[in-house]
Amino acid sequence: MSSYSIEVQNLHYNAATQSFDALVVMHEGPDHLKFPTSLRLPIDSDFSFVSKKLVAQAKKQRARNASHLVARTPTGQAKLAHLGDLARQLSRSFTFSSTQRAA
Repeated sequence: MSSYSIEVQNLHYNAATQSFDALVVMHEGPDHLKFPTSLRLPIDSDFSFVSKKLVAQAKKQRARNASHLVARTPTGQAKLAHLGDLARQLSRSFTFSSTQRAA
């Protein structure tokens, strides 16, 4: 059974555009879908109201398949790539050149 959750990251007020900006991350099983969102509201708006509206905006983007604005991170592959990088770094640091070999 896959898990599903949503989180709002980096929520801040952009004074130049007079809007709230955030990155909404949808965790769908092993994948993370990241949607940039923006909502024009007064600076004194309630935090929970703004968060709910931004999540609703991200869900609409998801339903429209607005994939040109979405970052997809498959967690399983990301972990494997990280382990591969770590293995390469370790092998480089423990590799001896022909002049460094022990007698």
